[in-house]
Amino acid sequence: MSSLRFLFDILFLLNFLSFGHATYDSNSKTNLALHWGQGGGQQRLLHFCEQSTVDIIPIGFIHIFPQQGNGFPGSNFGNQCWGGTFVYPGPGPDPSKDQLQSSCPQLVADIPVCQNVHGKKIILSLGGGTNTYQLSGAANGEAFADFLWGAFGPRTSEWVARGLPRPFDSVDTTVEVDGFDFDIEIPSPDNQAGYIAMASRLRQHFTTASKTYILTGAPQCVVIDANMGALISQVQFDIIFVQYYNTPQCSARNWVNANTNFTMGGAEKANGFTYNTWSTFLSGTASANAKLYIGVPGAPDAGGFYLSPDEISRLIKAYFCKDNFGGVMIWEATSAENNPQGVYYSAVKNILTGFSGDGGVQCQAPRGIEAGAQRFRRERRVIRSIHHHRL
Repeated sequence: MSSLRFLFDILFLLNFLSFGHATYDSNSKTNLALHWGQGGGQQRLLHFCEQSTVDIIPIGFIHIFPQQGNGFPGSNFGNQCWGGTFVYPGPGPDPSKDQLQSSCPQLVADIPVCQNVHGKKIILSLGGGTNTYQLSGAANGEAFADFLWGAFGPRTSEWVARGLPRPFDSVDTTVEVDGFDFDIEIPSPDNQAGYIAMASRLRQHFTTASKTYILTGAPQCVVIDANMGALISQVQFDIIFVQYYNTPQCSARNWVNANTNFTMGGAEKANGFTYNTWSTFLSGTASANAKLYIGVPGAPDAGGFYLSPDEISRLIKAYFCKDNFGGVMIWEATSAENNPQGVYYSAVKNILTGFSGDGGVQCQAPRGIEAGAQRFRRERRVIRSIHHHRL
């Protein structure tokens, strides 16, 4: 009786982990990344972490960099911080530029629950679509990386002794993010040398951590991206969230419009969609092993770039079997939650998982594996034949 109860408990736990909580798997093709932090009237982070259909949550933004701030970067997480005078005083001479938020109580409480209870990867996003940031010079890039690591990475006694900020720590909890996301949409004055030095330095810091950190990038769909191409080429990124919604000529919408009757294994009609071009570009670079995510907007109010569940299903089906396909990224959480057609991120996740199981997309196995499977099936038929004759 006790052994049956033990088996029941194990099965219940496995079911709980599988269906109650999404856990990021770097090798999976069904990951869903959901941007959070800039939605109007957004719900707190914990709400989205509680959704089993979400795996990665980039939160943003660090939208002011130290050279434009008062020596510290600035942060903006929408309605989740008190703002105003609740900022860390920077080391520079102009307090009016202090923008690093020091009081975001719900966010601070939510991050460790998201990570430890719900298994989400929380990635700190840098940059965004504003003109409030800029980085130039390798030395400034390395210094910025050191600050981010000290403020948002593993807590160290040296950092605390210097009185430097730890924005996500609480009185009794130390909080570190799971990685950093580069969403650089402003041209750099030094051909990305500062960003290259910054990302390289973060990579060095990752090797000292007790857990695996993730480096992600969110370039535009044009190849080569003018603001991030050299950075992605020279520094190892783990995930590339390509934004297929800002630039008409290479957008996901273009693919859908051109391939209304696409069938698996059929030829795609010319459309400008750059997934394959991105794959070719990454080959031979430091980010050759990065997973590509198709980035889409979360609701119909996205200037014509939105894809309905039926439309994105066709697109995912066409690219699901690509070796470097990792999933879908959605901008952003609040619009996806309030989508008039239904909760968009849940619909997209269900499409991804549907293609991964029996009856979904059957990705062709490598030749050696398929040959082995065929040999196994032949041998099984022979054994069954022998057994039948003996009877």
